[in-house]
Amino acid sequence: MRHTFKRSLTVALATLTASVVSVGLSTTGANAATDQTQRADNCVVNVDSGSKQCFGTFREAIAATTDGKITNAPLSAKHIDQKLTDRLSAASHTTGAQAVQLGVVFRDSNYGGSAQVFEASSGCQSGNGRDFQIDLSGSWNNAVSSLTTLSCWLELWDAPGTAGFHQEYQQSTSYVGDAMNDRASSIAFL
Repeated sequence: MRHTFKRSLTVALATLTASVVSVGLSTTGANAATDQTQRADNCVVNVDSGSKQCFGTFREAIAATTDGKITNAPLSAKHIDQKLTDRLSAASHTTGAQAVQLGVVFRDSNYGGSAQVFEASSGCQSGNGRDFQIDLSGSWNNAVSSLTTLSCWLELWDAPGTAGFHQEYQQSTSYVGDAMNDRASSIAFL
């Protein structure tokens, strides 16, 4: 009887140890998933190719989209200012520039939360209509609350393929308004 109890206790301890290790691995997996989510907070989307690359900070995203010409942008997109907007515009017009920054959309009002910087091989041609368009997919579908214009005006649409209700923004806007808040499914660059 004592031998059976000892064996049962050993099996129970082994099971408990395996459970603790499993929970530890699950927590590590959850932390890795959280790290990946945090890395997705600041993305650069190329509207020519549709490619998307995400970074841990807004500074890293700006450094990537400017090919290292601007490495001291704020850590958070919330702190974008006119000085940085002017520097982004100047960087995209320099010889050898790889990309032109079109605009930035933010998940929260007042330029807060996650940010996506849109870039292309050229800027918008003023006055000739739509230069680029792209659907907002994944977690960005129906999630835009504020935006910053850079080399283009931005036009948010409530359906994919720039269809449905839309609103045009000719300047940076801390709140896109009740009619468009968390409703954009596509964006046009004018």
